[in-house]
Amino acid sequence: MKKSLIAFAIFGAFAASASAQSSVTLYGIIDAGVVSTDNQSAAGARTMRLDAGVLSTSRWGISGSEVLDGNLKANFNLEGTLSNDTGALGVPSASNPATTSTTSIFDRAATVGMSGDFGAITMGRQNLAGITVLAMADPMGLAHAPSNPNVLYGAQNSGALYGGWGVNGANSSALRQSNSVKYVTPTNAYGVGGSVMYAMGETTTSLSAMSYAGGSAYFTDGVSGVAVAYGKAKDATGTSSIETYAVGGKLKAADAVTLKATFVENTVTGGAQSTRKIAVFGLGGDVALSPATTLTAAYYGTTLSGTSPLGAGKADQYVGIAKYAFSKRTTLYTSFTYIKAGSAAAADVSMAANLIAVGKDHAKRFAVGMNHSF
Repeated sequence: MKKSLIAFAIFGAFAASASAQSSVTLYGIIDAGVVSTDNQSAAGARTMRLDAGVLSTSRWGISGSEVLDGNLKANFNLEGTLSNDTGALGVPSASNPATTSTTSIFDRAATVGMSGDFGAITMGRQNLAGITVLAMADPMGLAHAPSNPNVLYGAQNSGALYGGWGVNGANSSALRQSNSVKYVTPTNAYGVGGSVMYAMGETTTSLSAMSYAGGSAYFTDGVSGVAVAYGKAKDATGTSSIETYAVGGKLKAADAVTLKATFVENTVTGGAQSTRKIAVFGLGGDVALSPATTLTAAYYGTTLSGTSPLGAGKADQYVGIAKYAFSKRTTLYTSFTYIKAGSAAAADVSMAANLIAVGKDHAKRFAVGMNHSF
């Protein structure tokens, strides 16, 4: 919901600059859920948690634009993760020359740029180009982000697996890249559009070290569509890289039924893990029982192969979600997740999206919560 500058004035540090904008928006999502998961220890212990960002990641942001001439605008966007279960702001992120993560208040986005009939150019910290595919076609709409295989593996949100490549440095999520420039085309009359992005490593090793380059293209008729994406990130030496290919689509099969499918694969070239490959296949859909009630079913198959310290591994995840919307901004939800690793071995458990304890090969998770946007 758009806020007036009176509401925005609580951010005193921004007040002077905000007054010069044509419009400023304070927005966000507050999501909290009670989550119960079994097999969280070698003895099979069950945990009970109150987690933030269960259905969708809790966040807050400030965006603004100034009309310069006709459709030409100057824009900014600042967005950060909100851990409303503890009140903390931001999550760990890092960029060269840092080698460990530090907390950033605006970890999700920090951009300035211009937009117009030509499209949009943004500079700063922002999502990978490949997020276009997942945003359109992820089987459960990017829900359960911390354990969603498309987010954790496909979009490289796992710092442990992907922190060695790209701008952000060791142990940091690669889903967003700092020091980047992105161009997004307008959607043409045929429903076609795309984006290109480059993030600078800012090292003295070489121009390509710790860099990221990627692009995406899509077609949509407003309700159905397909998208493809490619990205390549390099490590601090510039000799090892990770390449990602993604494709996805959604189909409005009936008035109340939408089907979705994705495939994402990333492969390491060079270095100690050369030929390591992680692939995620996703399939699912939504059924609207009424204007307020939606059921979602999703399946993800994740595999690890090639050169890896753990060896080959695999896991399957099944998710069911029921949502009831009291309004456009407030939704109650419940979900059930069953995840089955190929075995209790470390390589298989590593593909289980952090839901299974070492020594176990499966887990069940129940969640119930509330999602409110503003």
